[in-house]
Amino acid sequence: MASQEITPANRIRELNDISTGIAETLRHMGQAIKALSPNAQEGGDSMSARKETFDEHSKAAYAGIQAFQAKMRRQAYALEEAGIIAPEALSLSATNTQQQAQGGLAGGRGAVPPPAVAVEPDRITNGGLGHLDVGWLNSRGNKVGVEKEAELLHEAKALLQAEADRKRTAGAVG
Repeated sequence: MASQEITPANRIRELNDISTGIAETLRHMGQAIKALSPNAQEGGDSMSARKETFDEHSKAAYAGIQAFQAKMRRQAYALEEAGIIAPEALSLSATNTQQQAQGGLAGGRGAVPPPAVAVEPDRITNGGLGHLDVGWLNSRGNKVGVEKEAELLHEAKALLQAEADRKRTAGAVG
């Protein structure tokens, strides 16, 4: 059974799905908050109906957040596999999990300090960006060049207009 090759277009589609999912999650959060607001009573909904609406939308929002985390984790793994970012970067959640397993976050009785993380200099390249060349990405965008060109054309037009007006006034006087 051959594995399906994932193309950049597929990755872009996945990111678009993530973006759409975030919008949907935010909509559910808004609906959950709206169900709690005093203005929700204007619709004549009973307290139990508002509570049910809140539960429904808050569960959907929570599921959306979990889906977002899973999809972003897959994207991070794909970037690691492509060699764009350093694999297994230490995260806050991983640190908290380690500390809890060792005896707690507050340093209470029996707490062991977290182990020092050894940084391998050959693994971290380009300031932690891996093989991602930001200069190359920036050179592909021409927004600044287009804006500057438009600005210069506007200035040149104003200069020519001022010169034409000056000649017209000088010709009318003389």
